[in-house]
Amino acid sequence: MTDETLSRAIIDYLGRGRSPFPKADEGAVVASAGGDAADVLVRVRAAVAEMMAIEVDWSATTLAEGGRKAQAVMAARHPELGDDALAALYWAFTYNWR
Repeated sequence: MTDETLSRAIIDYLGRGRSPFPKADEGAVVASAGGDAADVLVRVRAAVAEMMAIEVDWSATTLAEGGRKAQAVMAARHPELGDDALAALYWAFTYNWR
């Protein structure tokens, strides 16, 4: 089952659909999560950090392939994340590794 609050918060935090590049927008999470914002922010930061820590063999992988691999790892580890949140994480991962 998708955790809509967490998934939306990841998208908001990274600025997907609002920014030309990923960023850490805590204010957007506070605005969308309301009273649960502190807890949601902890979970969002953890998910982003986990995604960025996924190791990829860049000597044998393109940026897009590496991003898809990391996205697949996160999908397997976190089935509660919606497709849009996973796409936002892919976007941030590939932006940071380009």
